[in-house]
Amino acid sequence: MHRRTVLAHALQTALALGVTALPSALFAQSAYPNKQIRFVVPFAAGGGGDAVARLLAQRLGEQIGESIAVENKAGAGGIIGSSFVLKSPPDGYMVLNMSSTYAIQAAIGKNLNFDPIKDMQPIIMVSRDPVVMIVRTSSALNNAKDLISAAKAKPGKLTHGSAGIGSIAHLGTEELAFLMGISLVHVPYKGSSQAFSDLIGGNVDMMLTSATFASPYIKSGRVKALGIAGKERLPNLPDVQTFEEQGIKGYDVVDWKAVAGPKGMPAEAVKFLNVELNKVLQHKSVTERFSAEGTTSVGGTPEHLLQTIVSDIERWKRVIKEANIKFE
Repeated sequence: MHRRTVLAHALQTALALGVTALPSALFAQSAYPNKQIRFVVPFAAGGGGDAVARLLAQRLGEQIGESIAVENKAGAGGIIGSSFVLKSPPDGYMVLNMSSTYAIQAAIGKNLNFDPIKDMQPIIMVSRDPVVMIVRTSSALNNAKDLISAAKAKPGKLTHGSAGIGSIAHLGTEELAFLMGISLVHVPYKGSSQAFSDLIGGNVDMMLTSATFASPYIKSGRVKALGIAGKERLPNLPDVQTFEEQGIKGYDVVDWKAVAGPKGMPAEAVKFLNVELNKVLQHKSVTERFSAEGTTSVGGTPEHLLQTIVSDIERWKRVIKEANIKFE
């Protein structure tokens, strides 16, 4: 029986028995949600952020007895979808499935028609994922050394695809290239799935993406991994060396996923979503899926998410300055 039906039945029963003072908790529970919640993904369908959003939506829907809609609003490196949500009525029924790209776009500070902190209500940090650089199976590149040698032999020739200007794949690759002392050509797309299709099709040479997205393709042999961020290898990709192991020190780019909404959301909606999504992140079906893909489930408070976003904005500002990254 759906949660809404249970609450309605309880109310009818109480009234029939002449109870006029129902517990306030019952009224609080029945107030939200009373219509469908919409998860908005600011990138095209098929990418890593889309997959996580749909996993959350499915489990949350089962948990509260209501279906959760998932919508993709891609473009401008996630800005279009973010703006759509942050400028929507703050009633708690439309939330943003954001990623670390949100903090990057805030650090860039161009083409934003919203304040990334003041117009945003944090809800929960969902997951953390190290990034991995992948190439086609037929590529002559096999590791960081090969990439450095090829880039220096053919400056301005090697290309990398991303989900758009300012995406984590874009700036994460620029930071890696800076640490390697090489230059790569950026080819932006409207989503990581489109970039991946062109990688497989031979239209771009490489692509930085989350371990979650890349793992099944690496395991099936459709792509090769040149290296992964962080200081430790992933249990589900034990043969993929970290860039740290390969001599590229300090490369620790993480693609996180989170849920937020427009500023002014009702406190009960924020609390409800935070509590229920924390439960989702502890559910066996979710933890097993994340573990198999090399993802770390996070959870926690809205304040924790806000701290992460603020810290990341400052970090990416520093990277942009140090690597002298230009945005046309």
